[in-house]
Amino acid sequence: MSIVDDLRQIVDVDRVSNNPTALESVSIDESSLPPVQPEALVQTQTADEIQSVVSYCYEHALPVTVRGAGSDLEGSAIPIKGGIVLDVSRMDKIIQLWPEDLQVKLEPGVVYDKLNDYLKRESLFFPPSPGGSSDVATIGGMVSTNASGIYSVKYGGTKDFVLELEIVDGTGTRYKIGNRAVKRSSGYNLIDLIAGSEGTLAVITSVTLQLLGIPEGNRKIAFKFKSEYEAAQTVSVLMRYGLDLAAVEFLDRSVIEALNLLNNYGLEETPCLFLEIHGPQPVLDATAETAAGVAAEMGGEPLTLASGQNPWEIRHHATNAIKLRRPGYSIIRNDVAFPISNLPEMVQYCRQLAEESGLLIHAFGHVGMGLLHALILARKEDVDEWKKGLEINRKIIRKAIDCGGTISGEHGIGLGHKAMFGLEHSGSVDLMRQIKKVFDPRGILNPGKIFDLSARE
Repeated sequence: MSIVDDLRQIVDVDRVSNNPTALESVSIDESSLPPVQPEALVQTQTADEIQSVVSYCYEHALPVTVRGAGSDLEGSAIPIKGGIVLDVSRMDKIIQLWPEDLQVKLEPGVVYDKLNDYLKRESLFFPPSPGGSSDVATIGGMVSTNASGIYSVKYGGTKDFVLELEIVDGTGTRYKIGNRAVKRSSGYNLIDLIAGSEGTLAVITSVTLQLLGIPEGNRKIAFKFKSEYEAAQTVSVLMRYGLDLAAVEFLDRSVIEALNLLNNYGLEETPCLFLEIHGPQPVLDATAETAAGVAAEMGGEPLTLASGQNPWEIRHHATNAIKLRRPGYSIIRNDVAFPISNLPEMVQYCRQLAEESGLLIHAFGHVGMGLLHALILARKEDVDEWKKGLEINRKIIRKAIDCGGTISGEHGIGLGHKAMFGLEHSGSVDLMRQIKKVFDPRGILNPGKIFDLSARE
């Protein structure tokens, strides 16, 4: 019997496929990395099915790549070793809501926006927005990459809200880790180990989340500056004032140029800061007034749109504007993070690299947490140009590490930044390999991601 025939003994026939079109659809994610087709696609609907499928794969040493929406940006969902893609997107049930405890238990395939729509009825929400993919990103995927977004400066990332996980390890054994207690000091923190492991340690079958009450109000304001350096300096000053800001976003002049080309906003092509404040009206007023005063002292001016729209409307189109700026070009991306005082140096370095190379580099991000995206546009078919773009990306990452920072603040490592992982973690990679072997002794779970199983691979 074939692998597909075997798997159809475990999962309904119509949810196991080796159809070329189906395999092609799960061979890619949202990264610019090349596709790889698996041998089979399996769509599970229960934790029992996941356990049985993983047990079969363990017995046959068959690679397993877990997939939700496939919206990740670093190749985490690309099945580079073949095997099977385990699609959990049909596991989209909200199992139980405890509104009095501000908690919810759900399956991994629940989509972020749909969860928050459901929670609105109880005036609750799950804060770590995954940004432009919130309408497709699944909670399981968010836990796997420890996703976060514009509200991370106030609320933190996904792992900060995970209370309990039910998982299946690489042998097919099921575990429940964590519990519903909000404050605890009991044993090893396995929740944080699984969160951000990108499916290399276990398959998540359910998630219990801590929630928050929807803020009474919010205020969105924006400022423009003459230079990236001034805008970046302002961020550190704002944070030192202790202002309770929910979001602090930066767009450099290249991003503003791209936005003007996309929608003809008529914006002055100069760097901008976008701030969002949550709370009752007196807090909104006082915080907005102080923030405006700080921005003015640093050379900033209020940003307005001729249409009368809130300037924040343009922030949500930034990535699409960059994607569409030059047809035929691909994005080389990063999401470096570093101590906030290094932000002026980092944005200046990106501008310097753009001027020296002649390539378009767009710097923006959740800078209140010291996180910066520097998206480089280059053509894959132009070998020299693509090579130059990749080297610029490596330089930006090296610079962030030299500043005491990290390769990835929110997207994860996957395949995209695997080659540079050792620069940040050096000797501790061997410790991670040992942990991987405990959870996944045959190395079947999302193999080839984050780091190789041995230094010789």
